[in-house]
Amino acid sequence: MDLGEGKGALRKMFVHQDYRGKEHGVALKLLETLKDWARSHDYAHIYLGTAEILHAAHRFYEKNGFVQVERGVIPDGPYILPVDVKFYHLQL
Repeated sequence: MDLGEGKGALRKMFVHQDYRGKEHGVALKLLETLKDWARSHDYAHIYLGTAEILHAAHRFYEKNGFVQVERGVIPDGPYILPVDVKFYHLQL
């Protein structure tokens, strides 16, 4: 989602449970595709919010360069859902 000024948001990214994990690499391929596309379109920042209970997602984002930030750091937008309590930023 375009937030303007070189900023983008990843609203939600889900991979079916049958295709999760390193042996499939689907989530990593999706994320790398997003990052490549964002760079080619002059994005410098990607933001996202996620629910507290999605621990595997937290580890995945952190392992792939996202840094947890306070809510006030990320731009407002419709990508933030009421269940989102953890927020991340990736500088490209």
